[in-house]
Amino acid sequence: MTTPQQDHPMGSHALAKKYVQLPDGLRTKLVGKDYPIPPRDRATPELLKGYQFALITTHGPELPEFDVPLTYLRDRGASVDVVTQDWVFDYQPEAPGMVVLVQWLAANVCVKADKKVSDAKIEDYDGIIVIGGAWNPIMLRTDDKMKDFVREAHRRRLLIASICHGPQLLISSKVFPSGTKATCVSDVRIDLANAGFELPQDPEAAVVYDKNQRLITSPDPNTLKQFCEEISIRCREVKPVGPAIA
Repeated sequence: MTTPQQDHPMGSHALAKKYVQLPDGLRTKLVGKDYPIPPRDRATPELLKGYQFALITTHGPELPEFDVPLTYLRDRGASVDVVTQDWVFDYQPEAPGMVVLVQWLAANVCVKADKKVSDAKIEDYDGIIVIGGAWNPIMLRTDDKMKDFVREAHRRRLLIASICHGPQLLISSKVFPSGTKATCVSDVRIDLANAGFELPQDPEAAVVYDKNQRLITSPDPNTLKQFCEEISIRCREVKPVGPAIA
């Protein structure tokens, strides 16, 4: 009696051999929309001196949502730490702390985070920035340490600013009371509403600020200019944790 032949065990990566490789023409389109970037203004390099922010992210944030607020704040004298998940430092030996940035479906650039979330002390910051991207918030919203970081920021009444898909982490933190005013990208609006947030009557509103919660939200990368300007205005309503201008 013969034993039937069996295929050798294989991993899921081998499945890719069954399919057509990406044509070069399609590959070049995976970067998606070329969003307008607000011009850099270095005329006020000490405007935000002393203010310190944590920009929290993991793999998959949209490149402009990462770069524009980071550059805007640093150009004006603020300190910004890029804070990521612990495992990006602890279980990524090929590139500890490196975070992949994307442009829609294209993932071809990265950046080194400054700290893992376990090493970031919330009392060192005036505010936190929660950016979007399709992949980034999905991983952040299931990370207990990241959710706790948002909760503690809210408890201390730090400024919290979030854009595009970023409010998914705010939803999962379950710390914002019903009626909190906020906006987000169109496909997350129903989730935001179901979580008790109050959406603006104008779905095209570039920025929404809830004074009671010290929460800034914007819908997508088209509104990065207004998003950054609102952060600058609202953070200066309180004294910075760091040394300000003499």
